Amino acid sequence: MRESELRPDAFARPSGDLFLYSPNWREEVKVNIYNPDGSFNEDALKSLNHLLRCRRTDTEKPIEPHLYEILSAIQDHFDGRRLQVISGFRNQRKVTSFHFHGTAADIVVDGVRDKKVRDFASSLDSGGMGVGLYPNSHFVHVDVRPDSFRWVDYSRGGDNSGRLPPRGFKKRRHPES
Repeated sequence: MRESELRPDAFARPSGDLFLYSPNWREEVKVNIYNPDGSFNEDALKSLNHLLRCRRTDTEKPIEPHLYEILSAIQDHFDGRRLQVISGFRNQRKVTSFHFHGTAADIVVDGVRDKKVRDFASSLDSGGMGVGLYPNSHFVHVDVRPDSFRWVDYSRGGDNSGRLPPRGFKKRRHPES
């Protein structure tokens, strides 16, 4: 990722509105992450953290509020369309994962092509975001991190996700140009 591709300044404060759906739990949450004074609404954050809990262990972890701001900005841009969160917090052995730290989400915007979501999410980055496109699994990964990084992952999700690939398998990783 070239520094010239980053925003020169932070993106404008989003509405704070979030309409999220978890296909794993078949639950949805509609909240505003801000209080009238501009601080974060703790009840809204708790509802969202519950929705983004680990699908394998039912464990909750506080999610980085800036990730919710990114999701709200994405939702604002796509006219309030519902966001599906395929994966939020993951209680897993790989502690280097941004999902484990509560700073990542894999999302789908209802009715919007993944590449359009990826392109807009990338435009929000002023330094400190990861954005990955998973075209075969049909979702976009967004995270908050110290640096900026982009990738495309052509692997397939589903029953084999998280398992080691078969012998001789070569993962194709193509940086975006």
